[in-house]
Amino acid sequence: MKNFIFGFIFALFIISILLFYFYNKKFYFQKDISIKRESSKYPSKITRIVERNITIVKNRDENLSSKQKIKIALAKSDFILYPTELTLIGLKYEKILEVWGRVKNGKWRHITNYKFTAFSGRLGPKLKEGDRQIPEGIYGISYLNPNSKFHLSLKINYPNSFDKKMAKKEKRVNLGGDIMIHGSNRTIGCIPIGDKKIEELYFLAKKVGIKNIKVILSPVDFRHMEVEIKNQKHLWWRELYNNIKREMINFK
Repeated sequence: MKNFIFGFIFALFIISILLFYFYNKKFYFQKDISIKRESSKYPSKITRIVERNITIVKNRDENLSSKQKIKIALAKSDFILYPTELTLIGLKYEKILEVWGRVKNGKWRHITNYKFTAFSGRLGPKLKEGDRQIPEGIYGISYLNPNSKFHLSLKINYPNSFDKKMAKKEKRVNLGGDIMIHGSNRTIGCIPIGDKKIEELYFLAKKVGIKNIKVILSPVDFRHMEVEIKNQKHLWWRELYNNIKREMINFK
């Protein structure tokens, strides 16, 4: 009898311990879940750590200045100093502006790409004012405008001598002008790349100098594609595109 009573009491003791363990385990898990669920309402130390980690990982690049970003791009392209020359290749079909640089007597190295943030017109050269076309050809930079209504801008020297020569042959006048690479996301015949990206390019252009910048504007990337010219009214397009192809040979 005594053994039975002892065994019964021992069993109750074990059951009590198990119930206490499982009850408290459930309680603590509920508490952990409650903290996570309510963390936005009652910020905790854990919540702040998570938020800080997200900020560091997700916004690390956003915290860099435009100068720092372009310097990083240069370093990745093995530039120890700033390039002595720049070539900007605007690809209308791809809607990309490629940036290439080289040191004195060196090879061309790809630095970065900027996506167009807007586009107007269609493939084919600019022929007149108001046609909304981005020009096609080989150009330079006339000046840098720090007070542009599109944040910052680089003015392309359209029309160039080739544009004027072909216009004279076809008796075209009012060729238009004020073609820019600029910030923002609006355009009529220009190349917008957004405010943050134009800050990078503008800084680099100032370092290199506008006399050392070439701009190639092409309907497509002739390194990988071809075009079929159906417009027989302007037979000089073939000559223009051959000129562009020759200029693009070094940029591969």
